[in-house]
Amino acid sequence: MGRVLSKSKTIIELEDKINQGNREALQAFWDKLKDKGTPIIENIEGDSENALVTFVFKADEEVENVVFMPPVGRMNFLENKMERLLKTNLWHASYKIKNDIRFSYFFSVNDSLDPNSTERWDKLENDQFNKNKLVYKGKNGEWDKIDSYAIMPKAEEHFWVKERSNTLKGTLHEYEFQSKNFKDGRRIRIYTPHDYKKQDKPYKVLTLTDGDEYINILSTVQVLDNLISDEKIPPIVAIFIDSTETRGEELRCNDIFGDVVVKELIPWVRERYNISNKAEDAIIGGFSLGGLTATYLGLKHSEVFGNVLSQSGSYWYKAEGYEGTEMDCWLSTEFKSIDKLPLKFYLNVGVLEHEERMIGTNIKLRDALISKGYTVNFEYFNSGHDCLSWGETLANGLISLIG
Repeated sequence: MGRVLSKSKTIIELEDKINQGNREALQAFWDKLKDKGTPIIENIEGDSENALVTFVFKADEEVENVVFMPPVGRMNFLENKMERLLKTNLWHASYKIKNDIRFSYFFSVNDSLDPNSTERWDKLENDQFNKNKLVYKGKNGEWDKIDSYAIMPKAEEHFWVKERSNTLKGTLHEYEFQSKNFKDGRRIRIYTPHDYKKQDKPYKVLTLTDGDEYINILSTVQVLDNLISDEKIPPIVAIFIDSTETRGEELRCNDIFGDVVVKELIPWVRERYNISNKAEDAIIGGFSLGGLTATYLGLKHSEVFGNVLSQSGSYWYKAEGYEGTEMDCWLSTEFKSIDKLPLKFYLNVGVLEHEERMIGTNIKLRDALISKGYTVNFEYFNSGHDCLSWGETLANGLISLIG
């Protein structure tokens, strides 16, 4: 994803019209964008792998600058400064982008351009003309955060996350789980497949952190319904654990949180639901810090979880006192230092994620596990560290581990 200095044909045509005195041209351009949406995607002659993608921002008042915030290279503020079209309220920037990816992006208005400033991250704006919006709900159901995202013309169509009218549906049950180690009661939701039977053969079980995101953004219920309906995985029970403001502490290889899951929550669910007590039938999974935690719980509690599903795991994490280098993967050294455990792994990472901090550490963990003889299915997906592909690739992970 590289910035190019050449303007898109659409912007050049608009500039010509304005220079020729066409006073209605700019408003007609905004009206067209409102109808067609953004970004503007144009073919590059002789290049079938990439397209010219132009991002535009409409300034409703006079602004000093607008910085485009791409999925990678966000700290290159000067390079990503958008260009103002003549003396209009239109700011634009064009990039050469691969034709098969998905990505989210933002705008930073009146940016200080200081790489050490943190104020910009609380004031990022989405693309008002982009019809693709990823909405994150807050704890009380309000519209908390909105991301704009683009789907390139040759991006693989998502299949598993889409609800089907003819698929037999599972059921979601909601509880408030109490633990002395949680500040407040914690919302837990349990998915049971269609035709779930209390007295049948015990079901395999999937446990996921960031439960609300997995349900409401990543469409995990639809994924499970579809996989089970297509007989890609056996009927399974899923446990969704909500995250709270303590997420950053709980999901950093926290033994207290791990003990709550293993010694309190799993037994609590087993009393109420017909789930297997065999580790080989249990999956622990999560994304980002949740992927880190899933792998750590596999390391510490392979007697409970025999399968680890990590999506963009944050393996840059270093335990306190670790003396390795910045780009080391601390968790891989933990696995190297002990005998092989009865674990299977599915790991993935996005091609647009940070090359060393994310992709590099995921590769180091993969290689360390393979060197110890573990079964590891490692997958790249064509987007970044966001919720655009984790729902779809969750299906890949489940098929890999228990399909």
